[in-house]
Amino acid sequence: MNISTCVRLLLLAALLLIGGIACGRDTKAGEIAVQPYEVGGVDVALLAVQRTSGDTLTVKWEYRNKTNEKKQLTKQRTGWIDPYRLSVDMYLLDVKNKMKYTVVQDDTRHPIAGKHGGQNEYIFVGPKQTLATWAKFAAPPADVVKVTVSIPGAAPFEDVPISK
Repeated sequence: MNISTCVRLLLLAALLLIGGIACGRDTKAGEIAVQPYEVGGVDVALLAVQRTSGDTLTVKWEYRNKTNEKKQLTKQRTGWIDPYRLSVDMYLLDVKNKMKYTVVQDDTRHPIAGKHGGQNEYIFVGPKQTLATWAKFAAPPADVVKVTVSIPGAAPFEDVPISK
């Protein structure tokens, strides 16, 4: 690689870094956005909003415990729904068409989503640990290219591009 190419690459890297700082971005590769969670010391990182087969969207996110303490992520434990508490009340907003999409359910009315813990149990994330999860939603029309992702306990992730 010649010096001219190295200088161009360094300038490009500097511009990208400055652009990221100016936009207030605090994300890493593979993240769309990060929001503080209602439980102190825990962040929610949105990882993917993707069109998938069966005319669905798959949303992936994770809870990151930045502390040295075990953190309780859920407030209720009332029965069969407890393993799905992280996704059961989340939704997507198609602002363009003013539509709200909730998590898809199977034929037994269970959410098609990540399952954590068991019945009548809270969901926890360990010290300095990450808990990854996901959920399926009916897909908005093909001309909708951005949605708002609402994960309870975190500020909405607005204008999130839908990947293919």
